[in-house]
Amino acid sequence: MTDHLKNIIFSPQISSVFLKSNWIINIDPKKKYHYYFVDDIADYYLYIYNVKDKIFLQFILDLEIPKCKLNELLILINFANQNSKTGYFVFDYKKRKTRFDLIISYSSIIEERCFNDYLKFKLDFTSSLFHNFVSGFHNLIYGEKIDIASLELLFLDNEGCA
Repeated sequence: MTDHLKNIIFSPQISSVFLKSNWIINIDPKKKYHYYFVDDIADYYLYIYNVKDKIFLQFILDLEIPKCKLNELLILINFANQNSKTGYFVFDYKKRKTRFDLIISYSSIIEERCFNDYLKFKLDFTSSLFHNFVSGFHNLIYGEKIDIASLELLFLDNEGCA
């Protein structure tokens, strides 16, 4: 990550955006994430990096996944990906973790204020998406079957509809 981008991402203004959304700054250099969020059902970790004029916000959901529910999880991921226009879910088989990747294209002269506004919007969107995703998966764990109508309702607000 470039120094310019590091200065923006870890500036007090950007950090306050994360804090307002209940994300906690990781101060342990041994951990491979920058921010984390603790919820009732799952914990979330955020790793920020850049590659060739793109900023990657990689959110990792730390959620226990029973082996017998893996197919249902993959169906849920597929459905969520079809309804998300700004990022995508991936299941990491080795780590048995689900992650959500947001990719931001930027010029080499990114402004802190623009990034600040973008983050406010995306953190709210991501929080809603995670809540819906984790709620859907939580329902699957406790024996509810997937039906398309309930999945559509679950992710309806992420399409921008009411």
